Parts: sequence; C-alpha cells; structure tokens
Amino acid sequence: MAIKILSIETATRSCSVCLSKDGQPWIVREVQSQSGHAEQLTLFIQEVMKTAHLELSELDAIAVSQGPGSYTGLRIGVSTAKGLCYALDKPMLAIDTLQALAFGAIQDYYNPKAAYVALMDARRMDAYVGIYKADFEVLKAPYFATLEPAIFEDLLENPAIDEIVLVGDAVEKYQDICTTSSIKISAVQLPSSKYLSWLAYLAHQQQKTVDVAYFEPFYLKKPNITKPKPKF
Repeated sequence: MAIKILSIETATRSCSVCLSKDGQPWIVREVQSQSGHAEQLTLFIQEVMKTAHLELSELDAIAVSQGPGSYTGLRIGVSTAKGLCYALDKPMLAIDTLQALAFGAIQDYYNPKAAYVALMDARRMDAYVGIYKADFEVLKAPYFATLEPAIFEDLLENPAIDEIVLVGDAVEKYQDICTTSSIKISAVQLPSSKYLSWLAYLAHQQQKTVDVAYFEPFYLKKPNITKPKPKF
C-alpha cells in the first residue's frame, strides 16, 4: 500500500498543496499570490483530495513547510496542518523550507559535487540562506545573512565541491554583486509543495514526526511589526 502524504507550502507568496504517493508528487495545486493563502489553501486541499477520490482519513501523514519564510504564511500553513492532524489523528511532518527549495534545484540540475545554496528574499540585501549537497547533507543549516559579493567563496575551498548552484527568489539581486566563480543559476525560484514530497516521505519512513501540540514554525528572524504612533 502506497504511503500517501499531503504536503502544504505557504512560506512565501507561493500557496501550494501536493498529494504524493511514496514520495512522488501525484496531484498538485498552487498559485503565486501576495495574499489570500488562508482561503486558497483550504480550497486546494479539497481539490486534490476530490481529484484523487480519497478521504482525508486515508492519508498517512500531513507535511508542512516549517520555514524560514513569511510570518503570516507560515502561521497559516502550520495552523492548517495542525488542525488536520488533530482532527484526523495523523502524524505531522515538518520540512525545512530551504532544503525543499534546494531539492527543487537538485531535480532541475544534479551534480553530486555541487553545493546547493538556497536563497530566499528577506528584503533589502538580506536573505534566508541554507546550503546543501545533492545527497541531502546539510552543509550549513538555515541562517539569516546580508548578501555580499564573495559570501559563498569559501565553499569552493572544499575539495568535495566543484560548483555552487544558486536557487531561490533572492538569487537575482545577488547576481548583481556576485564575484564568485563556478556559479550556476537554477530555474527554480519559489518553494513548492511538490519539492516537500520526497523529504516528507523520508521523514515518515524515519518516523521524524513533530509534536502537534507544541510545534512552532521556524521563523529564524523576528517579524517586522511596527506599533502605531500615538495620536496627540
């Protein structure tokens, strides 16, 4: 019996839902939008399940993109995943958003000696960064950084790495200042639920679930919330 996992991605302007079988994307619904994730997400979940002729109770697990990313987007995705897991009594899997983005680049272009650098826009010249190998090894866990010309130059000092593959929506602004050689640009720009599928399947096989009651999104950076000025 195939393992069926519903994956949810809302960490960026991409609102995406994927139903997978044994880690392979089966049915995907997604849209790029700056708002409306809460409404679209519910509809997408209904659509993929209806298309598959499956009940939610037939799922083996729910996976969600854990961040980093948009504060609001992450809250919507995680809250929805928690609600489903509670109601259905299903395990919850939390997947590193940047690793899933890198996995999209690995599928787009595979090089076992490349360092896949996932760059998600965090405004100005800032980015959320995660660095991975094609075999899913984490070279550098997600961190927040201000992009500089040779910020990834030291990766090429590692004899096991002969190329850097950049992926994500912050790549374009980094290209303007990049001075590092041996750089390849992936066509993948935004996270997608279909990139979560295989990583979610591996997590399920390894029983790497999270506590539904206590799990919180991985924001990495505190939200930029400004208080209204007092009126006199």
